[in-house]
Amino acid sequence: MKKLIIKFWLTNFLISFILFIMYRIAIAESNQPNVDFFETIMQFLDILLNLAYSFIYLIAMLISSFALFLNLIKKIRNNFYLSFLSFSGIPFFYAIFIVLFLSKQALLLNLVIISIIYLSFTIAQFFLFRMRIKKIQIK
Repeated sequence: MKKLIIKFWLTNFLISFILFIMYRIAIAESNQPNVDFFETIMQFLDILLNLAYSFIYLIAMLISSFALFLNLIKKIRNNFYLSFLSFSGIPFFYAIFIVLFLSKQALLLNLVIISIIYLSFTIAQFFLFRMRIKKIQIK
């Protein structure tokens, strides 16, 4: 069981890091035409803000991936809802927070997209985990 949970944790960790890199690439590729000095300063500040948000979100994704280890506890692993919360509970609240409070700024649209992609990956991972658990319990 420990090997299975560690495998899912590593997969979650890699997904988090890949999404972090994709977000950084999206930030780097968002070029706006330079009009004057003020626009250049504003674009630089926008890039710094997005880099800070991407680093904070990477840390948040890594912290939420450690919740997978709660499935080592038999009561949590055997309960569908508690197991779901250990996989997707924290990313769900991150996504809700970002959509409700931060999506009002047009600058952070990439962060909303990345958080929804991460949430969908954790939900898919949860269902794969439940299928593997059922196979193990049948044997």
